[in-house]
Amino acid sequence: MNAKTQETSALVIIAMIVLVGAGQSQQSTKEIIKSPAPQSQPTNCANPTWPPHAIVAKYPPNAKPGFNSPEEVTALLEQRWLLADVRKFAIPERRHNYTYQNLVLDTPEAWAGRLYCDIATGFDSIEWYATVENGRVKEYSLQARRGKDFWLLEIGNQASVRKPPKVEPDFRAPYFVGHK
Repeated sequence: MNAKTQETSALVIIAMIVLVGAGQSQQSTKEIIKSPAPQSQPTNCANPTWPPHAIVAKYPPNAKPGFNSPEEVTALLEQRWLLADVRKFAIPERRHNYTYQNLVLDTPEAWAGRLYCDIATGFDSIEWYATVENGRVKEYSLQARRGKDFWLLEIGNQASVRKPPKVEPDFRAPYFVGHK
């Protein structure tokens, strides 16, 4: 081989090395881009804040909506209260007036859970707790919290869920803080 052919061969080999290396680099970049980003655990999946001794629903609720388990109640309330409805209800004027009583636990057993645990809601929590009698919910309380703000969305039972929730009640009602 003459000097010119050796020089050309060396250049071709170097070019091939560079091209193969660049191709591998692009492939690695594509693989990195296609790889799913690690999922962080949503912050609103912590156990409900009240009551401390409640049996807590496991999320996600794979159960059908109902009153026979904490998971069923979570599913029922997520179906009943769409996230858009919670946001519509939770305006400053409808914050809960603390001179009005929330649900009192009058049974030895209580259940609790959080709604929309798997998505960002804009709230610190949307949670419920319930009195339980004979393995079924007797009454439940559903509330939303954001910072120091608290909204009591509803206190309900098996009969009350037959009617749609009151998503936009009059904020001048005495159980809301109104424009104060």
